[in-house]
Amino acid sequence: MDNLDSVEPCDVDQMLQPSDTYPDFVIDGVHFGRGDAYCDKDTSTQLKHKTIKLKCWRIVNEKLEEIEDKLINNFYDSETYIVQWNLITEHFRFKTDEVLSKNENRIYFYWKGDAASKGFSPLPESIEKDNPPVERITQWAEPPAFLHLFNGTFIVHNGRHNNLSDEPHLYILRGEMEKEIHLYEVPLKKESLRSRTSFALFNPKEKSSAIWHGSKSSSRCRNAIKKAAEQLFGSDLTEVAEGFEDETFLQSLLNNGDYFINPPDKIVDYTPRLFYLNKITGSFRATEIESSHKSAYLNPFPFLQTHLYSAEQPATFLLDDHDEIWIWQGWQRDEDANFKSECFCTAINYAKQKSKAIKKLVKIQKVIAGFEPVNFTNLFPVWDKREDIVQLQMK
Repeated sequence: MDNLDSVEPCDVDQMLQPSDTYPDFVIDGVHFGRGDAYCDKDTSTQLKHKTIKLKCWRIVNEKLEEIEDKLINNFYDSETYIVQWNLITEHFRFKTDEVLSKNENRIYFYWKGDAASKGFSPLPESIEKDNPPVERITQWAEPPAFLHLFNGTFIVHNGRHNNLSDEPHLYILRGEMEKEIHLYEVPLKKESLRSRTSFALFNPKEKSSAIWHGSKSSSRCRNAIKKAAEQLFGSDLTEVAEGFEDETFLQSLLNNGDYFINPPDKIVDYTPRLFYLNKITGSFRATEIESSHKSAYLNPFPFLQTHLYSAEQPATFLLDDHDEIWIWQGWQRDEDANFKSECFCTAINYAKQKSKAIKKLVKIQKVIAGFEPVNFTNLFPVWDKREDIVQLQMK
């Protein structure tokens, strides 16, 4: 039997400290930051990056189909794309205009949609032969440097480019920095809506669009999606507030089932946090999961369902939603009594310290994979009910 006297929960004071690390895209030893500049405090120098040209191809049967410039920002989640980024990088010294070096670079991004075939195919020979720097990325995990290339107009539709239907399409807003704003299509149903952000509803048949603002959507989100929707769908759009939807908007959704509404008195002025509780290194630790496009601004949905479901089982996560702590457990039970106790003690200590910090009682709730309640799943931008996991749990 495990010795419970050896239980060592995490240092929750350290967990509660805000992380000060931000995305920095690095390839072939060169730092690109968020795509436009990178400051190196150790050497008192700065790198500035300026785009010269952007080209994009769709991979079809291992052949490249070049995409015309006006559609270069439109991707589809069942397809794979290659983006060529030609840029000039200038190396400056701080507080002076002295240019230490100036180079022209060419970088390739190999992007795969969420519904595309699994695995990455070899690069086309026409590109591979030059052995260029290539970054392989997936939908929902794009680095800011990639999003920055599209200047706030990157959009991902469901399906393939040659079968986009004339039915309405619903898109969720992602990104907090103006040049990193992007829209992802989500299932056309009421359950897809989230009170903490804003959505765009586009009807190709009628060439009309509407913006739906959740009751907790920040002013930054509201302004961002309005600007993006105008650029992508045109300026003829209507704005709809949660709870005040008209029949036209509601009838556009495929069903009118219920969805989770945040309590009216709940103030959402924070970014939720997620910790992976594990013993990968041999000792108990909490590893924070952060957004691929983390910024200093509020992010209503910084993590994804895949962060939970792709973790090696058995898996346990602690999700901090300010005044509510969730402990999520996967579909394989961990028989290590010490580990269970360390998770439990960490959650209790975390809630106690958080309660002191926000001067409000913080609740702890436990949730099991496959049986997540809607007030938990709505802490993620999208959620896919995993019936296979439900069946495993029922055995």
